[in-house]
Order: sequence, then structure tokens, then C-alpha cells
Amino acid sequence: MSQGQRNRGSGGAQPLPKPYDFVPFAPQVERKVPVGHHRYLHLSGTLRARLIARSPVHVASGLLTQSRDPRYPLIKAHFRANGTPVIPGTSLKGCMRSIVEAISPSSVSITRAPQLPRDLKASDKTKHLDVAQRIFGALGYQGQIRISDAALDRGQTTIQGTPQLFAPRPKAPVYLDARGQLRGRKFYMHGRPASGDLPLEVCPVESTFTFRLDFENLTPGELGLILIALGLGEPRWYPKLGGGKPACLGTIEVIEPQVEMTDAVTQWYADVDPPAAQAGDIQTLIQAARNEGLVLEDQVHRLADILRWPRDDRRCPDRSY
Repeated sequence: MSQGQRNRGSGGAQPLPKPYDFVPFAPQVERKVPVGHHRYLHLSGTLRARLIARSPVHVASGLLTQSRDPRYPLIKAHFRANGTPVIPGTSLKGCMRSIVEAISPSSVSITRAPQLPRDLKASDKTKHLDVAQRIFGALGYQGQIRISDAALDRGQTTIQGTPQLFAPRPKAPVYLDARGQLRGRKFYMHGRPASGDLPLEVCPVESTFTFRLDFENLTPGELGLILIALGLGEPRWYPKLGGGKPACLGTIEVIEPQVEMTDAVTQWYADVDPPAAQAGDIQTLIQAARNEGLVLEDQVHRLADILRWPRDDRRCPDRSY
């Protein structure tokens, strides 16, 4: 059977519409010397928020486990920490970073596309970093944030049958425009989840999670850029994470954000009780990101259109596309 036949399925059906679209790359990457970790010049503190699953969420543990459902004796297990289902901090970080890179004058840190232009590749010089590298880290430079696992605090896992998915094909023509250049960064759209025969352990719709992000030495705009990436700015969007994104799994909404600023110098080096943390204003921080020139408005509106929710008007593909 040819690759084309496999993609169309055994019945010879035509491929379904692609469940993703593209955000154009930044027209120019802006790099500068990071503030570093040896002095405190900017904001330090904590961001706390809750996540609500707007579609089933599955983050694979890499393990198969037995179930009591006779239809699915073995299922792909959800990731756990100390026995509790969680969204790993690394998954949250990857979700945030991909959005920050897409909507700011940043490079592309991870890609399988061989056609990526040289000026969009991530810098390997620690004194020459874009804003995403300064926040999340780069080779030889520790980032300015730490993200906890988001533990499931309401809801119980269930089993969701999803379609079998093919691995991405980075050399496929769909990724190129008429000039043979990459169309941009790919993001999967939301929609009605597709069903199939692959059993996944998922956190169902309305499950809630809590997470914590500690930041150190971020400018107000850099912190605001993180808040925008979480979907808290205007226009709004709903991030996606975990497995099964083409089948419309992994839609989340971030709610109840709380930012607390601390005096990092007093907290770590004084012998007296540190002053109480000060609440940060979410909208002021978001505006600071724009004032500091960290937000690309065309890319923001393109991403908001891709990640808008709800999307009852579209059904995610239940076979190859």
C-alpha cells in the first residue's frame, strides 16, 4: 500500500481538511544581553492560577496500564506524580514558550523543518538572546521562571477512544507557501473531539488543576507576555497542550490568575522579616508587554483566530488528514 493510500485509509476516502493553521514568523528577531542572575533589577514573585479542561486532556506517561473497562483492557496512562494525575510543568512550559515565540520578536527554538531561515534560528550566544530565550532559558543560560506541575484537584480520569495519528511529516508541501518558504508556526485548532479505537486515560471536560509559576528578574513586559500567552489578554484564546491535539484534545482555559511581587533582595539577604508580597495588576502587566514592544499584533490576531473557542462549527478529523 502506498503512502497516499495509507493517508486516505483503507476505504480510499479523500483526506480530511487539516486541523491546523499557521502563524507567520516574526519579521525580525530582536536580541540583547539578558539581565542575568547576579543582581535584582526587575520583578520577582509568584503567579498562581487554575486551569479548566475545555476538552479532555491527556499527557502521556509512556506506560500502558490495565483498566476495568472490558472494551479497553489496556490503556495509555496519564502522567502522574505521587499517584495524582498532573500536567507536568514541562508541558506547561512548552505550551507557553511556543506561544511566546509565536507572538513576540523571537526565534524558533525547536523545529524539525529543514527550511527554517538562518536568521530565525535560536542564538547559541548567551549575551545575544531573544525575549523567549531570556524568559525560558537557552543553551548555557538558565531561564528566569520555574513552573510547578499542575495537579488535578477536581475530577477523575476516564477513558477516551481517539483516532490513531500519524507522525508529522516536516517535509510535506503543505508547510510551504508558493515561494517554497515555510508558512509559519503550526497550531492546532479547537473543535468537537474525534473518537476512535485508541484508548487514552484522560482528565475529562471541567477537570480543574492548579499551578504555580515563580519568576525572577523579569521586566513588567516580560511578565505581561507570559500572561498574554496564557490567554489572559485581548483578544482571548484558549491554549492547547498534551497529546491528541489533532483530535481536539487538550483545550484549556486559565482562570483566577494572581500575581504577587516580592522584594527579592530583602527576602534572601536580610535578617529581618521580609515585607509582605504586593499584588500585581494583570491588565497593567499586559499593557507593559505592548509598551516594551514585545508583542507582534498581527501574529496575536492570527493566533487568536486559530485558538478561539468554542468551535462547535468544526469537527476534528477521525482519520488521517
